Amino acid sequence: MTTNHIISVPLSEELASFIGKKGSVNGLTYFNRKIGDDVIVVLYPTNAAEKPYGIAESMLVSGQIVISTAQVGKELGEALVAASLLDKKVLITDENDISKLIGNGLLKNYEIVGKDALLEKLLQFKDERQSDTVRVDVDKAFPVSGIGTVVLCVVMSGVVKVHDTLHHSSGKEITVRSIQSQDVDVKEAGPGTRAGLAVKGMDHGEIEKGDVLASKRIEKARRITTSLRLSPVSGEKIQEGSTYLLVSNFSHTNVKVIAKPDGAEMALEKPLSLMPGDPFMLLRQNSPRIFASGVIRTVQQ
Repeated sequence: MTTNHIISVPLSEELASFIGKKGSVNGLTYFNRKIGDDVIVVLYPTNAAEKPYGIAESMLVSGQIVISTAQVGKELGEALVAASLLDKKVLITDENDISKLIGNGLLKNYEIVGKDALLEKLLQFKDERQSDTVRVDVDKAFPVSGIGTVVLCVVMSGVVKVHDTLHHSSGKEITVRSIQSQDVDVKEAGPGTRAGLAVKGMDHGEIEKGDVLASKRIEKARRITTSLRLSPVSGEKIQEGSTYLLVSNFSHTNVKVIAKPDGAEMALEKPLSLMPGDPFMLLRQNSPRIFASGVIRTVQQ
């Protein structure tokens, strides 16, 4: 049985290409590798300097985070702060000694590893994300001659099977005609699988990055209540009227804080397909740009 590993490599394309072979590009660059029954898919933010939400996307979707220390600077500090906001396994390469940066307890679950041991460490990890609800987060959709609409995606929970009927963010239903993973036809795809779904029921122009396909309809939210976790490094104070960029998996939009009880209530500039329990990260203009994470408690249309 195939075991899938989604890995965030936020800083180094060279490290990403060491782990896997370069594939598609859509804000994130994908690198793929198959070792026996294990499939590794690396998510590398293509232009993080101008679009830092790509770092948040890669970390939120992934089960593990690998941070390169080949270059020590502001970007490394920002990646460490962002990783500290998520309860995920972090592997740190050993090119440079960064003990002073992480010696203050910034990271809780991390390990220093050399390149020679990196692949073995990645394969040892077991992703515990499980749910009966099928949820697929869309990267992009395009037409294929003789097949129709193909959706590139990551299965976040549940198991997608051929002939399944899934609800799109718009409320429309699609049927899964076939599934590919790593260019191989498969009958089903479980959590952590980077998959291509051939679907009928919608044109590719109706499907965009950030959309969700699920076994039950996920409404588009205009307001959310959340729990929040702020990095102490940021010094940020969440206040009513503050505006930030919210990133949840492959979707993002500006949000305005409209109330601040024990978490924060936010109004979304663009409705997003969100559900209670979804994780997110918040970005601001100042460094570190990714300064907070949280979980969605409730959604309102």
